[in-house]
Amino acid sequence: MAYPRYQLNTPPTYPGLARKRGQEGTVVLQVLVNREGRVDDLKIDTSSNSTLLDRAALAAVKKWLFEPGIRDEERVGMWVKVPVTFKLKR
Repeated sequence: MAYPRYQLNTPPTYPGLARKRGQEGTVVLQVLVNREGRVDDLKIDTSSNSTLLDRAALAAVKKWLFEPGIRDEERVGMWVKVPVTFKLKR
């Protein structure tokens, strides 16, 4: 069995207000990747403790593409955890 893998995807936009407030953190998302490698569903597994960062992660990953999971040599839909880290440059 092979789990879905990321393709080259655009990173999330750092929310301006979160940047101004100095908010950083990692959001872990549960993502359902379908047989075509597109996101069918997603939800927050672990919050960054910032609603702004959580929403930005959801909005970005919803548009991402993946290499689909493989089971018995067939492409299958599969849940995968995706961490999204927001770190300010100092």
